[in-house]
Amino acid sequence: MKNLAHLFTLIFFFYLIPAQAKPIVPKNLHGFWSYKAAKVGNWNGTLIGDNYVEYNYRMYMVDSVKNSNGITKLWLNTRGKDLLTLEIKAPAYGKALLKFNRWEKEISCAWNASDPDIKVYSKYEIPSYYFGKWVSTPSHSDFYITTKHKMLYQNKEWDIAWAGNYMDKEDRFLLKDKDSCRMVYVHKLVKALKLNSLEGLKIYVPIAKNPLVYQFLGNWINDETNAWQYGFFEDFAIYNQKVYPYKSIEKNGKSLKITLLKDGKEKNIQFTAKNDSVAQLVDDQGIINVYLLKKEFKANTTKDATSFKDSHFARVDTAVITGYLRNPTSNKPFSVGFTDHLKDEQVNYYGDLDSNGFFTLKIPLLNTTQVFLDWERNGVIDVIEPGEHYFYFEDSSTEVRSTMGDNSGFHNELLNYRYYGPYSRTSESDYNARRNADLLSFLAISKKEHQQAITYLNKHLVKDPNASNRFKYFVSEGYKYKMGFDLMQKRFTLKQGKFPEPFINFVNDSLYKNNPPKPFTLVRDFSSFKRDYFAYLVSNEGSSVKWDDVLAEMVYLKQINLSFKEKEALLAEIELNEIGSTKDSLKYLRLLKGFSPEKRKLADSVRRVYKEQIIDRAGQKLAFKVFDKELRVAKDIENEDLRESIIAGRFYKYLEGKHSAMPDTVFARFMGNLKNDFYRSEIEKLQLTYQNMSKVDVEYKESLKRTDHLKDAKNADSLFAELIKPYKGKVIYVDFWGTWCAPCKGEMPFVKPVKEALKGKDVVFMYFANNSPEEGWKNVIKEYELSSENAVHYRLPEMQQNMIETRFSINSFPTYILIDKEGNVNTMKAPRPSDKEQLVIAVNTLLTK
Repeated sequence: MKNLAHLFTLIFFFYLIPAQAKPIVPKNLHGFWSYKAAKVGNWNGTLIGDNYVEYNYRMYMVDSVKNSNGITKLWLNTRGKDLLTLEIKAPAYGKALLKFNRWEKEISCAWNASDPDIKVYSKYEIPSYYFGKWVSTPSHSDFYITTKHKMLYQNKEWDIAWAGNYMDKEDRFLLKDKDSCRMVYVHKLVKALKLNSLEGLKIYVPIAKNPLVYQFLGNWINDETNAWQYGFFEDFAIYNQKVYPYKSIEKNGKSLKITLLKDGKEKNIQFTAKNDSVAQLVDDQGIINVYLLKKEFKANTTKDATSFKDSHFARVDTAVITGYLRNPTSNKPFSVGFTDHLKDEQVNYYGDLDSNGFFTLKIPLLNTTQVFLDWERNGVIDVIEPGEHYFYFEDSSTEVRSTMGDNSGFHNELLNYRYYGPYSRTSESDYNARRNADLLSFLAISKKEHQQAITYLNKHLVKDPNASNRFKYFVSEGYKYKMGFDLMQKRFTLKQGKFPEPFINFVNDSLYKNNPPKPFTLVRDFSSFKRDYFAYLVSNEGSSVKWDDVLAEMVYLKQINLSFKEKEALLAEIELNEIGSTKDSLKYLRLLKGFSPEKRKLADSVRRVYKEQIIDRAGQKLAFKVFDKELRVAKDIENEDLRESIIAGRFYKYLEGKHSAMPDTVFARFMGNLKNDFYRSEIEKLQLTYQNMSKVDVEYKESLKRTDHLKDAKNADSLFAELIKPYKGKVIYVDFWGTWCAPCKGEMPFVKPVKEALKGKDVVFMYFANNSPEEGWKNVIKEYELSSENAVHYRLPEMQQNMIETRFSINSFPTYILIDKEGNVNTMKAPRPSDKEQLVIAVNTLLTK
C-alpha cells in the first residue's frame, strides 16, 4: 500500500510533464532498485526512469541500451568523464541483479515503484522557503520555484516531476526539461541551501535586498599591507573586528557610496572597482588604498621576525575569538580543541552560532598552543597565544578563511597553508610496505618522509621568501615531531620490550635531547611524542610489589585486626614464603616442621577475609613505586618547563586515575619535586577535592548494592539472573566500567541528560565496576552524580565480576548492554550515553514491547 501511495503521488505530478522524453529504457526496469546498505541513511539504491539513471548523488541521461541473453546494459552520459555503465540481469518477481562498472561485484536488488524512504510532497507541501529567491555567487545563478510552479535552476525553468523529503535529511527534486532531467539534492543549512546535482555541489544564499552589493561582495585584502581589512556581505560589512549593518548603498558616478551604521555612528566608504578583483576604497578620513578580492593572501612583502610568546606556564590567560561562519554546514557551535598538557587529554571549547553565523569564544590558555579550529566541520590548524583577540572568518562553500586582529598576518599564513601529506602521494604497495616494515626500515622510511615534507616546505618558502619566522618554525617543528610521533607509536609493536639501538639513539639524540619546541605546547605531535617516549623510558625499569610485604606491613601498622593466633600463623607463613624464595632449604624445613595444618588454615583464612584490602593496598604501593620511578626519569630532563610539566602530569594522572587523595606524608614527599607555582596550586586543589569528597556520603546510598552474600556464587547465569531479578518489567541499561578507565569516565558526563530524557519511565541504569578500589569507586559515583533512584551500582567480588564478564565476553571497557523487560539481552552493543538520541530511541523501543 505504501508503494502504491507513492506511485499515485508520482502520477499526480507527472500530469504536468509533456510527453517529450524519449523512452529508451524498458518499462519493466523503471522504478527504484534497492539493496541493503551498511548503515541506515547511506546510499541504498538506484532510481531508473524512461531515459535516466540515478547513481550516487548524480542523475545521468541514458545514451544507449543493449539487450542480450537476459541482460540489459545501459551506457550513461558522464559528459566526457570516466565510462559509466549499468548491467541489469534477470529482472523478475520484483528482483534483479544490478552491477555498475564501478562496483566490484553485482548486487541483488529489490524493486519498488519509488524510494520508500522518500516522503513525496504534494504540490502544496513543498517548504515555503523554496519560493523565496536564492542565489549562488559569484555565478549569480538563481534557484527557486516560480509562480508557475516551475523550478528556476541553472538559469532555465524546469518542470518538477516530483519533490520529496529523504529521511528528514534532505529534499530531492526530479526536474525535467524536454529530453533532459536532473535530480537535485537539497540540504537546508543555517542560512543557505546546499545543492548537489550533475553540475556539482553549490551553495545558495538568500538574494540580497540591494542588488548593488554584488558589485563588491567578498573579502578585500589591502594590497600594501596584505591584511584583510573589509568583508562585505549581503546585509552587513565586517571592519576592524566589528560587524556594521548597511544603512545605504548608492551609486556615485562610477563609484559606490557605502554607508555603514553601528551604535548610531555612520562610517562612509567610497568603492571604485578597477576590475572584477581590484578596487580602490576611500574611507572617512580620506585614506586611499587599493584592495584585492582574492581567496588567498599573496606572499609577504616584509619580514616578520617576531617569536612566539612563552609564558613559562606561570598562569592561565584568556584568548578571545569572535567570528563569522558564512554558509556553515550545520548550526553546531564553533569549537577550538587542543591538548591539555596537565591532564594529557584533548579539551574543547565551544561558541554558539547565532542566527547569522556569528560567535564569540573564550579559551583559557597556559601558554602558546596549537589548536584545531572547528574540526568537526572544516577543521583547520592554528596557533593561539594567551591573551590575544582576533576575528575569524570562514566560508564553507569556498573554503576562504581570513582573520583580522592580533597576529592576523601569522594566522592568515597558517590558515592558507596546505600541509604536506605523504599518504596522498603513496601507492598502496608503498603504504603496505611502510606498515609492515621492520623497525630499522621504518626508521629509514620516516626519515625520508620527513625530508620530503621539509622539501615541500622549502618550495613554499621560495614562493614566499618573507614568510614569518613563526610560520617557518611552527611548520618545520610540526613535521619533525610528526616523524617523532610515528616512530614512538611503534613501541606498541615491540616484542622484546626495547627498540634496536640505532632506532632509539636517533630518537633520543635528534628528537628528545634536541631542544623541544619553544614553548613545547606549540606542537601537538610533540605532546604525543613526549608521552610515548617518556612511557618507553619508564617501562624499561621494572616495578613490582610482593603481596606478602604488603600484608606484613598492614599487620605491623595494625591496619587489620587479628587475634594473636591469626597474627602468629600469618607471619610464620610469610617468613616461610620468604625463605623459600631464597632456597635456604634447611631453615625452610625447620620452620615448616612447626607450621601445622591448623596454622596454614588460619593464615589462608586471613588472606581470604582481607583479600580486597590487600589488593587495594598493593595497588597503592605499586602506584607509588611507579611514581617514584617516573620522578627519577623526569629529573634527567634538562628543559625546566618540560620537566615540571611531566612531573605535574604524573601527579594529575595518579589522582585522577585513583579518584582518591594521597596519604599526606606521601603527598608532601612527592610535592617536594614540583617547583612551578601554577602546577603546585592545581595539584593541591585536586588533592583537597578528593580529601573532601571522601568525607561526603553518596547520595541515594541505596544505589550501592552490597554483594558479600554473592561471594560463593559459581554460576554466571544464575548470578546475573539474581542481580537483575528485582527489576523485571523494566528496561535495564548495563554499563561495564572501571575507575581506571578514561573512556568510561569520558562517557559519564552524558548520563545525566539521558536520565532526564527518560525521566519517569521504567528504566534502570545498572553499573558493574571492574577492579575498582572502594574509595575511588564511590568518589567517581559522587563526582559524576551517578547515583539515583533508578541507578544500581555493583562492585562484585573479583571472581564473580570475572564470571559475569566472561559470560558476556566483555573484553573492552566501557561496554553497554540493553536488557528487555523480560530479562533477556536485547543487544550487546547498546548506544553510548554520548549518543543520547539513539540510546533514548533504543530504550523507548524496548519499553513499548
